[in-house]
Amino acid sequence: MKLIFNNNVQNLDGIIKGNEHHYYLKVYYEDTDAGQIVYHSNYLKYFERARTSLLNLLSIDQVDLRKNHKINLVVRKADLMWHKPALFNDTILIKSCLKYAKNTSITIYQQACRFCETKEKDELLVSCTIQIVAINKEFKVKRINNILKSKFFQNK
Repeated sequence: MKLIFNNNVQNLDGIIKGNEHHYYLKVYYEDTDAGQIVYHSNYLKYFERARTSLLNLLSIDQVDLRKNHKINLVVRKADLMWHKPALFNDTILIKSCLKYAKNTSITIYQQACRFCETKEKDELLVSCTIQIVAINKEFKVKRINNILKSKFFQNK
């Protein structure tokens, strides 16, 4: 038996479709409670993974930001609404788009949806508005408009 390994990992960070980033993940047993429902706090992790993957796709290196620009991107505010639970073995699609950008912050709207290839529309599970700011080592807010020059972060 010959094993074939596909080393194509280019889609691990998802894809950008127009002004929306799509990031897929699978719900594992470890993500759920005894009823096989995803723990509410895990959605924050899922949204964070999607935002990091978006930055990776845009070639915005957070290690470089910390090392060479002396800033870290952090969550300042999060507003989440749970609509329906995700379940063990579900495929979740995290959709992210820019709500607005300022000199010192970006606000991103994200949705976690149950992905279903056979349905016309994905099922909304959790929606979230997240504000991200850049801070220095003294925890002072810094300007980010020069760093996030990507078209994705331009107000429409």
